[in-house]
Amino acid sequence: MKSERWENRPEGGESMQVLELDIPPFPQIAAIGHGVWKRGMKHASRVFEAHDLIFCASGALYIEEEGERYEIGEGEMLVLEANRRHAGYRPSENDTEVYWIHFRHEGAGQRESEALSPGQPLSPRTSQETEPSPGTVAIPKFGPVDLPALRPLLHDMLRLYEKLTLARSYELNVAFGRLLLELQKGLAVSPARSRADRLGEEAAAYLERGLQLPFDSARMERDLHYHFDYLSRCLKQHTGMSPLAYRHHLQIERAKRLLIHSDDTLAEIGEQCGFQGANYFARLFKRETAMTPGAYRKKYRVFLT
Repeated sequence: MKSERWENRPEGGESMQVLELDIPPFPQIAAIGHGVWKRGMKHASRVFEAHDLIFCASGALYIEEEGERYEIGEGEMLVLEANRRHAGYRPSENDTEVYWIHFRHEGAGQRESEALSPGQPLSPRTSQETEPSPGTVAIPKFGPVDLPALRPLLHDMLRLYEKLTLARSYELNVAFGRLLLELQKGLAVSPARSRADRLGEEAAAYLERGLQLPFDSARMERDLHYHFDYLSRCLKQHTGMSPLAYRHHLQIERAKRLLIHSDDTLAEIGEQCGFQGANYFARLFKRETAMTPGAYRKKYRVFLT
């Protein structure tokens, strides 16, 4: 399975290409540079063994990748894929300030399911897990970025790269991870981000806040000011679950934490998690975990009384 994927995502009615990197393994920076391309310069033709992340601070670059042409203007970025031919198709018309980062993403990162939604909870976890959970980071292939906000981080990375040591090499990769997160956040807060995405997150947060209250679809409609069917579709898109299924997931996760880290009775824990009756709590908990609450507590609790 490939550890990175390009996706077309709707963005304000248009299609936007996004690179998803499965984690682990983590992307690693190979080089970072900054310079000014003089008027008349054109990018060389080459096949590179690393991804090439380019930020244009002023002017414009004209680069094609396997026949696809891009004009990277001021405040825009482009990611050129590893092992694909790219070349300049037109010289720069003005002096052009550019930052570039070469990075690799090796290995075959695994995901539990290709159908996972970005906000979908992973398989049940406990506080005693010893294996890392899978994740993903998504960045644009081509589009606008908030370069003034990214410049301080880019300059910190340049400073580290200019005087690398073993310790600074690790620090540089941590800074690169921060940069990728900032690019991912830029996708999330885009003004053109779909209303459905925002409502999916809002519905998930609403269910978590009201966990101790009985489930009430009519109240959810009134509080969030949208029809319940539409809220359900948005939540399904965000988490892969219906409102009731997501509520059950939240209830079970809270119950797990309390079973492990508190000395409350099973009845008290069920009540704190919003279950109507101890029998319903025990039945749903066993259905989701294949264990009774008492057996789960005995297996995973971290202290004895």
